[in-house]
Amino acid sequence: MQINYSIASQGQLIADHFHIEVTDQSLPTFNAQPSHLLPVITSEDPENLSYFYWGTNPSFSKSRGVSDKLLYAPVEDIRTKPSLRKPLQLQRCVIVADSFYNWKEIAKKEKVPYRFHLENNVPFGIAGLWDSFETESGEVVHTFMMITTPASTEVRKASDRMPAILNEDLMLEWLNESNTSDSIHEFIKPYSEQHIFQHTINPKLSDPNFNNETLWKNIPTANQFGKLTLFS
Repeated sequence: MQINYSIASQGQLIADHFHIEVTDQSLPTFNAQPSHLLPVITSEDPENLSYFYWGTNPSFSKSRGVSDKLLYAPVEDIRTKPSLRKPLQLQRCVIVADSFYNWKEIAKKEKVPYRFHLENNVPFGIAGLWDSFETESGEVVHTFMMITTPASTEVRKASDRMPAILNEDLMLEWLNESNTSDSIHEFIKPYSEQHIFQHTINPKLSDPNFNNETLWKNIPTANQFGKLTLFS
């Protein structure tokens, strides 16, 4: 499974949409990647935007890579997997995004990239869990992982999984530390509050160094090798 996302919205739009303080103006991220420093809102500090590493920090990932186990937490596992129990109860976060990407498999070793977004590309929050660890040099590093759900009807035509998108009410509940792990689990379901728009995009999405606004554009269907295909 590979679910990437973008957060290219202006800081003021993020501040207004999530009712938080945004003190800096980070560069648009059209292709968020594991080990990137990315914006989240934590249950510990719900009024401000924080920046945590997705999965792990770059120095760790260079030598070991980033396991999917550090990137994604299937909602089916968050109450039963020992490593997720503490974050579920005490270390919840909202991942700030404005679209997500997935790959539709059309043949063996053949995939087509899709972009999914809400109307007018408005930002949205994805349920996440954060953690921290101390490096050998004594630096404390904060990380996050994305919770995923089975795909909604609209997304299922391209993928069987999707990010756990929260509407505004559920976002507040997710960040409310008084909620227990048992009750909070019931909030996470395939998103169906608004229409999710989708279209095929540039296969350069597969290049982790390609961070360009053209990833938002609808282009003719092409596989991961850039070859045009009749599939849609």
